Amino acid sequence: MMNATTPPLDMDEQGFLTMLDELIGRFGGSDSDRCSETIGMPRREYGLKVPCFLFDDEVHRLAVELFGGTSWPANLDADMFAFEERRIGYDAEFLIGCRNVVRRYGMGVWLYDMVNDASIAVALNRPSSRMPFCLGPFDTRETFRRDMRAGGKYVADEKTRRACMAEYLRQIYRLAAYSLLRWGGADPRAADIAQMMLAYGGLGMTMLRDDPNVVKLGCEPDFRYRNVCGHLRDMWIKADLDYACDIDLDAGRALEYPECMDARYLYDARKLIAAYRSLWKGRTEPAARVLERIEESGPYRVPDVWKDPLYLHDLSISLMGQDGACVLDEGFRTRARDLFDRGVGELERRMREVGRSGLLSALAARIAPAAYGDRMDMPPAPREDRGRMLERCGDPCETAATIALYRLPRDRRSLRAVRALLMRETDAYSRHMGCFMDKTSGPEDTMGESVPVME
Repeated sequence: MMNATTPPLDMDEQGFLTMLDELIGRFGGSDSDRCSETIGMPRREYGLKVPCFLFDDEVHRLAVELFGGTSWPANLDADMFAFEERRIGYDAEFLIGCRNVVRRYGMGVWLYDMVNDASIAVALNRPSSRMPFCLGPFDTRETFRRDMRAGGKYVADEKTRRACMAEYLRQIYRLAAYSLLRWGGADPRAADIAQMMLAYGGLGMTMLRDDPNVVKLGCEPDFRYRNVCGHLRDMWIKADLDYACDIDLDAGRALEYPECMDARYLYDARKLIAAYRSLWKGRTEPAARVLERIEESGPYRVPDVWKDPLYLHDLSISLMGQDGACVLDEGFRTRARDLFDRGVGELERRMREVGRSGLLSALAARIAPAAYGDRMDMPPAPREDRGRMLERCGDPCETAATIALYRLPRDRRSLRAVRALLMRETDAYSRHMGCFMDKTSGPEDTMGESVPVME
């Protein structure tokens, strides 16, 4: 293996810092003595007991632009509404810390540091000092508050605390993916790392360790991810060759963009279902174990990708994102018939959407307000399996962005559309992809009938 780091990521650090400086300047005004005096005056003169606030729309806009669809913009909004000095100081310190790291070491180091911090928090079951007060559905202060009257025990149970830290890690992965797409457009590696952040999490983190600025700070480079990425790339090439041999080359319509993308989605989905069913009665190595083996020992020869559990797992992510893939893959891994059939049913539902309106429109529907927050109804499964699957399920925006990173080309327009999906910006997505969505109403579904449910 070649033990050499690559050049630093080509990120628009100056643009990031300029925007962050503006945010700190505007948000910092909320912490000034003059602002405190202005807001506190109605309380003193009129005896108001309700909290006063001074909301700045520009702070919200800048925070969203910098930190994407994470909890930090909502926390800054809450600071301006509630005007709790401790919270304002905490969040202001976080912003200044981000600026200092990026200014001194670069965005690659900042992103790696954030992901590493969240990973350590999860591994040690210990909260991070960088966690925002409001983290998705969690109030971190309450979740990790200790009751001194009960001997210093946490108020929340361990399951809740672990779920909170898992949410923190998920949001950091999302922040890293968004930042790479927003500020790393000039570097083709940025989209690759963003894809791995959303699909595999920790694998994306190790890719950031290629940055020489990360290595300079004492972090040992970990090149094992190259085994995995190279192996996945080789298997996708094999699958591309299979597809080229299987399709009807005279069907010119199916080979034009974006119809070719729709046809490939339907082809892959049917092949995936058939492959899992053909392997059902045999013994297969779990995809997670295959990943570990490749990291340690390197790639292996794959005579048939449709019998390889890692390729099938990666393919399911490309078709359904983590939310659907976790159900389908878990059902296959545990040979839980009801669970597997539920995953197949969800994939077939998505196939109908793509066949009817095309993949681009189907992705837009994933982030539409009516679909947002619509997780699949979980089928009967052991309690421990259901809990693990729910923890791994992402939200519709991450699902749509993950599928798009796998399925869309890597031109500038498409990457901006991916970012719009991740941010749930329906208007921006339509602006970038609308011309293609108008062109297609979906390919003719000539890939055969739905694969029947297993007897």
